[in-house]
Amino acid sequence: MFSEEDKSYPIELVAEFLGVNSRTLYYYEKFMLVVPQRRGRKRYYSKSDIKWLEYVRELMYEQGMNLRSIIVLIKRRDRVIMDKCPEDVVNCFKNYLMRLKKEEEDNN
Repeated sequence: MFSEEDKSYPIELVAEFLGVNSRTLYYYEKFMLVVPQRRGRKRYYSKSDIKWLEYVRELMYEQGMNLRSIIVLIKRRDRVIMDKCPEDVVNCFKNYLMRLKKEEEDNN
């Protein structure tokens, strides 16, 4: 359904696929859990972004973690996150960490 690096999936399609509303995706973006590409005011997601968000949602709804705990574990690069991830999600996680680091460097 989604190609690997193509950032051409609009927020409405991604929200429907994940079973959330677009406000939830805006909220995830606010906390830097995902950095979609922007074209004007529109946001577009890659397959890696979507896999990453699926895993975050799994941690929340199947593992019972709250968003704050997930963010803390991510920032600490905790093994709880890494050990439970399938390899493709680990790659998404690493991409996320690189984007987070780049954003922090750009803000400094």
